[in-house]
Amino acid sequence: MLKWLKRVIYIILVVFFLVVGMFFAIRNPQLISLDLVFWEAPELSVALYVILSFMFGASVALLASSVNYLRSEREIRVLTRRYEKARQEIDALHKTSITKELSIEKR
Repeated sequence: MLKWLKRVIYIILVVFFLVVGMFFAIRNPQLISLDLVFWEAPELSVALYVILSFMFGASVALLASSVNYLRSEREIRVLTRRYEKARQEIDALHKTSITKELSIEKR
């Protein structure tokens, strides 16, 4: 039920940002040249530079978060293995304890 609502909200957000981006591009048709230290970019509109910088920033953020995500996934796998090993040891100790108790009771 919530899946379709989530999808609708995402679509509304995408359409909203597209409309805002188009409005921004229409309202800022001025051409500027971007002068970096080692490179001078061609003259493009202000809106295009803003959109390109936003896309670059989003890409860098996605890359940084994916590195963090992969590190967390690896840590989860390591901890899961440790947990399984400890669980097996506990089960073995329980079995040993039960067999000792049974052997003591038989005497």
